[in-house]
Amino acid sequence: MDAAFDRATIFKARLDRLSDTTIPGYSYWYECSRMHFSLNITPLSVAEKFREQIQQQQGAWVFTSATLAVNDDFSHFSHRLGLEPAEQFTLPSPFDYESQAILCVPRFLPEPNSYGLADKLVDMLLPVIEQNNGRCFFLCTSHQMVRDLSERFRERMDLPVLVQGETSKQQLLAEFLELGNALLVATGAFWEGIDVRGQTLSCVIIDKLPFTAPDDPLLKARIEDCRMQGGDPFAQVQIPDAVITLKQGVGRLIRDKSDHGALIICDNRLVSRQYGQTFLRSLPPIPRTRDLGKVSEFLAALELNDNDVADSPATPEV
Repeated sequence: MDAAFDRATIFKARLDRLSDTTIPGYSYWYECSRMHFSLNITPLSVAEKFREQIQQQQGAWVFTSATLAVNDDFSHFSHRLGLEPAEQFTLPSPFDYESQAILCVPRFLPEPNSYGLADKLVDMLLPVIEQNNGRCFFLCTSHQMVRDLSERFRERMDLPVLVQGETSKQQLLAEFLELGNALLVATGAFWEGIDVRGQTLSCVIIDKLPFTAPDDPLLKARIEDCRMQGGDPFAQVQIPDAVITLKQGVGRLIRDKSDHGALIICDNRLVSRQYGQTFLRSLPPIPRTRDLGKVSEFLAALELNDNDVADSPATPEV
């Protein structure tokens, strides 16, 4: 009976805590399955706990990544982890983006989430993908767009079309490398942690800016928490998260000093909205164009150069 009383007391305290949703800094959510349900509290930031860990560990802490800064500002990352940096800086990339890549935001793009978006993107981008003989990642911001695009590309294109979800991530990547002329249509899992070097991947297309879906419970909680603290949720939460995700997707293209390729972002907001400049200034210094013809010329020059290298006689050893 004592043990049962103790458990009941613990459960009552947890229910009381779950009922008090006025405490900022937490997301309150539930999950249901066929056999059970759970009630949960998730902290929106690990800053307080992580700061305690730093204070307990005597030593220097170094944080490094290719995607931490938003427009050369680390405050978004620092705030999330509760850091007070002694020093922070960005280093120049070892890649020569000026000559290794081209970035295109095509003209006459349909509005994001507009009706028939997948059909219009296929019409626009099919010639570029075919000219490049595949060798392309099409990174999407939703599983629905993955399904729509893959279905239409398979109907209209003879090149292999690989689709996230039809097999494991490792198998998809291995097949992409083995085929050498495939289009891979994918979402979140392929935006980061993928390293394809060489001209097997020479074109990365992104369907739109990767803002988190507005009905995402964690995002909604962070937005509400930011408002409660008097902040601007769009500027302080949504844009920084989307910038970091976009940088991760863009990073799939150039993985080596000898890599070359084209990046196509199909979202007019990059050039039509003021916040688009935050995204552009956060990306590597890639030459920009709005003309898909320039992309075709760039890719054709890469193909010609690759053929010249392949056809050139080997230098005899001395």
